[in-house]
Amino acid sequence: MTRKPHVVHVGFYESYADAVDFDACTVTLVVDGYAAGLLSDTVRTKFAAIAVLDVPDRIDMDDYDRAFDQIEAAVRGFAGRFGTPDAVVAVYEHTTLPAARLRDLFGVPGTDLRTALLCRDKVAMKQALRDVVRTPAFWAVDETTSPDRLADIVARIQKKVVLKPRSQAAGFGVRVFGSGRELLDHVRTEPIGAAHEIEEFVAGTIGHTDGVVRDGKLHFFSASDYYGDCYSTQHHNAPLGSITVDSPERVARLSAYTSTVLKALGLRDSAFHLELFTTPDDDLVFLEIANRFGGGYIRQHVRTAYGIDLADEAVRACTGTPSSLPGPATHHDVEPVRGGASGALWAGMEQTSEPCRVQAVHGVDTLPVSVLHADLPEVGQTLNDGRPVFHTTGTFVLAGPSSESVRQDMEHILKTYSIDVREEAISDAR
Repeated sequence: MTRKPHVVHVGFYESYADAVDFDACTVTLVVDGYAAGLLSDTVRTKFAAIAVLDVPDRIDMDDYDRAFDQIEAAVRGFAGRFGTPDAVVAVYEHTTLPAARLRDLFGVPGTDLRTALLCRDKVAMKQALRDVVRTPAFWAVDETTSPDRLADIVARIQKKVVLKPRSQAAGFGVRVFGSGRELLDHVRTEPIGAAHEIEEFVAGTIGHTDGVVRDGKLHFFSASDYYGDCYSTQHHNAPLGSITVDSPERVARLSAYTSTVLKALGLRDSAFHLELFTTPDDDLVFLEIANRFGGGYIRQHVRTAYGIDLADEAVRACTGTPSSLPGPATHHDVEPVRGGASGALWAGMEQTSEPCRVQAVHGVDTLPVSVLHADLPEVGQTLNDGRPVFHTTGTFVLAGPSSESVRQDMEHILKTYSIDVREEAISDAR
C-alpha cells in the first residue's frame, strides 16, 4: 500500500483549514498551546498527530525558532510513524524560519534556510539588497553596542531615528525618535536588547505589495498604499487601512521592483508581503519583506475583492502543488474590481486595549455601498481578550472606481462608525 505524502504544518489557525488537503495527505502539526486550544474538535481530529510546544503565552515572532529543539524532536517522532516529511508548511511570520530549518534538515523542497533568514532578519535582508535597490541607512546594534558607537551612528542621521528589533513584525518593539539625541537619552534608561537595528527615518508614503511567486515568477501580484501605518496602529491604536493602486503604470513599476527583490533574495515558491516607501520625489525605498502572506486583513481583502485565497496559494507553494490560478495576473486583471480599486480598513480601538464588552454599535446603517464585507462586533461581545496583533472595533473590505474613492469612503466610515465599550477584568471577559 502506497503511503500518503506526509505534510508537517508548523503553526496553525483554523482560519485556513479549508486550504489543507487532509484526505490526500497525512498531516501532522507542531503548534503552541494557545493556538492548539483554539482548534475545534472537528479540525483537531483531522491531524494524524499534534505536538504542543512549550513556549511563552505571548506574541513574539522568535519564540518558535527558539523552540526549534522541541520542533525537531516532534517532527523526528512524526517521521518515525508516518515517514520522512514530503513537505513543510508555514504561513505565518513566526513559523517560516523553523519550517525552513526543517526543510534543510530533512531534505524537503521549498524555501530554504538562507532565503528564510533573509526574509526574517531586517539587517540581513537590507545587506542582501542594498546594491540592488535603495534601502534606508541602517546599522546592527545590540546590548553590547557601546555608547560611543551609538553616538557615532546617530551623528550620521540628520533627522528622525528608528530603533527596531531585527526579527519582529507588525510594528512590535519599534521606536521612532525625533533626533539622535532622543535615542541616546532613551537607551541610558532603557538599554537596547539583543538583535536590534538603527535606521534612518524615511519620509514618504508607505505601501505594500502582496502575492504569490511560483518558479521564481510573479503568479499573482497586488500593490497597495497604506492608509495610516502599522507603527501608529500598534502603539496608538490608530486606524489602519490599505488601498490598491489604480494606476497601471505604477502597478507595472511596483511589479518590476518586487520581482527584482524576490530574485535577489532567492524567493521562488511562496506567498510574500513586501513593504516599501515612495518618497516625495517618487523614489522607491525598501522597508522589509516576509515570505508569507500579509497579516492583518490582507488575506480577507484579496479573497473578498478578487476571489483569490492567499492562504490556499501559500499552502500550495509550500507543498509543491500547482496554483489554482489560471495564470500570471495583477489585481487589475481580476474581476469584479477590474480597472478600479479596493481596500481594507481596520477601525482603530481608541477606547482601550484592555478586555472590554461591547455596549452599542453605531453607524452600521450609513456604511457606504462600496463596502463588500464587514466584520463587526455584536452587543455583548468581548473584545481584546485573546492575543490580537491589532486592536480594532471593526474591519471592512471596500471596492470602488478609483483609489481616491475608496479612500474617501474609508474616511466616511471612520467619521460615522463607532462602538461603545465597557472595560472588564480578564477573568470576567473570557
